[in-house]
Amino acid sequence: MIGQSIQKWDARDKATGTFLYPSDLRPEHCVHLKVLRAGRAHARILEIDIHAAQKAPGVLRVLTYADIPGLNSFGLITPDQPVLCHDRVRFPGDAVALVIAESEHEAQKACQLIHVEYEDLPAILDPKQALAPDAPQIGQNGNLCHEVNLGFGDVDAALAASAHVVRLAYSTGRQEHAFLEPEAGIAYRDNQQRIAIICGGQNPFADQKQIAAILGIPVEQVYVSHPPMGGAFGGKEDLNVQAHLALAVQATDRPARYVYEREESIGYSVKRHRFEVDVEVGCDATGKLTGFRANLLADTGAYMTLGPAVLVLAAEHASGPYRFQASRIHGQAVHTNTGNASAFRGFGNPQVILGIEQAMDELAAKCGLNPIDFREKNLLRGGDRAGAGHIVRHDVTLPRLIAAARKGPLLSALSQKSVHPDQDGKFRATGFAFVWQGFGLGAGAEPGSSVTLRRDENGHFWLNCSTADLGEGNLSAFQQIAASGLGCHAHDIQLDIGTTDNTNSWSTNASRSVVVTGNAVAQAAKQLAMRIAAGESGELEETAHYAPIFPEKLTLGAPHIGYSYGIQAVRIALDTATANVTVEEVETWLDAGTVINPDGVTGQIEGGLAQGLGFALSEDLVQREGRVLNNRFSSYILPTIRDVPIDVRVHLINHPDASNPLGARGIAEVGLTPAAAAIANALARCVGHRFAHFPIKPEAILPVMEEILS
Repeated sequence: MIGQSIQKWDARDKATGTFLYPSDLRPEHCVHLKVLRAGRAHARILEIDIHAAQKAPGVLRVLTYADIPGLNSFGLITPDQPVLCHDRVRFPGDAVALVIAESEHEAQKACQLIHVEYEDLPAILDPKQALAPDAPQIGQNGNLCHEVNLGFGDVDAALAASAHVVRLAYSTGRQEHAFLEPEAGIAYRDNQQRIAIICGGQNPFADQKQIAAILGIPVEQVYVSHPPMGGAFGGKEDLNVQAHLALAVQATDRPARYVYEREESIGYSVKRHRFEVDVEVGCDATGKLTGFRANLLADTGAYMTLGPAVLVLAAEHASGPYRFQASRIHGQAVHTNTGNASAFRGFGNPQVILGIEQAMDELAAKCGLNPIDFREKNLLRGGDRAGAGHIVRHDVTLPRLIAAARKGPLLSALSQKSVHPDQDGKFRATGFAFVWQGFGLGAGAEPGSSVTLRRDENGHFWLNCSTADLGEGNLSAFQQIAASGLGCHAHDIQLDIGTTDNTNSWSTNASRSVVVTGNAVAQAAKQLAMRIAAGESGELEETAHYAPIFPEKLTLGAPHIGYSYGIQAVRIALDTATANVTVEEVETWLDAGTVINPDGVTGQIEGGLAQGLGFALSEDLVQREGRVLNNRFSSYILPTIRDVPIDVRVHLINHPDASNPLGARGIAEVGLTPAAAAIANALARCVGHRFAHFPIKPEAILPVMEEILS
């Protein structure tokens, strides 16, 4: 079954509209919730008056910090974000009170009756301001959330001796996950009298631990289920509706339902980190890379979330898959009052690839070399030291991708561009970017996955694991892996998944599940097949655990055990009348290792590309005093079907990865990560200009283009 494109396990129900998502669930006699948000960037709470709200029609309870029985804070790395604020609010989305009512309308009306008296405090709205000596302090331990220093050698000497040096400084925006289904879920007491939470999420055991602490009860009294949901992309790793749902059940002993409105989701949920990046890259006269220096400043918002982990991955990847004589990478994540940032597909790599891939084009031009040739001569090889300082243990397979990409219509015609506008008034040019993307949680952070495979008394096979399906098809891949080991069809493997009653396979994130959990599935299938072959009858069960072994550790989360490699090329058209950029054609060459489901891989690359187009050209939250102004899809500009090119070609050129027995590579992020860099390089070929802020919008392009055409 491995290597075949099969129908996903949930495809028919989703296509016919019969599939139930978390937001479709409506328990009988449930209560409804609304959260009163702070609505201001930074303030001291002087008084919370809930008396009028408590007397409002339909209201059952109004909860404040005083009603939380356990720990009034949560967080994946450290519990620093209040469930309900008691003394201070640190961004406009901070929750201050929770209204529990018979209907959503009544809960919303009651929220308006809560009076909170604030004393406004100075706010930090720019990450550079956070490090000023006189800046107001936001985080529990100051404004510096995390700092990392990676690299090796004397970078000052390497750059000073370089024949050519390119320096680029730029910033990236706050990108919204924009999943079709917003944060949503229900909660109730199950038949074991546990508080059960059914919601969109990415790790039921992480949720369970945090919720139990908030409720002040043992973890065994909390049950969490993450059924397949309408998208996540990292945006559902942090708690969203879970704690408030659990508190409502505990307070009323009735089922509860909470679904974010779109404005609430866009306005207050976690986002992609804003980055300020300054990179310096040098080479000698022959085009051999010398030194690399990068300074990264990430805005993680009011609370830690996964900010340190995002910063570490960005630092690890900032120098690209290239070989340097010396490197120095300094990164800082800081607290501001602008709203939380956390995991988002790519996890910091899309923000930093912009620096190295633009610099590679610029250096190639200075040397008079073809930009593909320039990159190829500087690629890392197995045994080389990467820019972050670790030894690359396995082959960097980009050369085999280069050989195929050179034959494609885009890179074979790379030198061709519009000297003058075409007949339709558009300049056209091609750009490309190389990409590497680590998979798994990285050194010191990857706990591995456990799964259970069972043959029941009727001879049916069951896969038991806590892995959530965010829509990417990982569960279908598990079915194929198990079926290959057991000698049956993938659809013969029944699924028991996504809950804290399942075997703990840890999180669905970091492009890890098919590699890490998939290898556990393969191991369990092998063990079970051996028992069946030995003639054992009746019900059988095998549990297996797989965790990669890391030969070295730079810092928590780095380096990664393995990398996926790709080349993405785009053909863009720049309209001389509107300064609008259209991506007309895309080719991606990808080494996905051992491919379980080719159609699944292709779909991931195509979906990632769409998000990459938004990151490159249109998506950016507009804020004033920390409040999001474009909190609807009518004003937050997502790429639509009109913006994604019809001609998107994905070429899978696969080489089994040596880091794991399956030979698989994680590919969920690698389609998004290089898109903005490829577009930036194409745009530079059109207008001869590098832009200092992403997304690159028409208003930034227009003055540059007017100068060209004048």
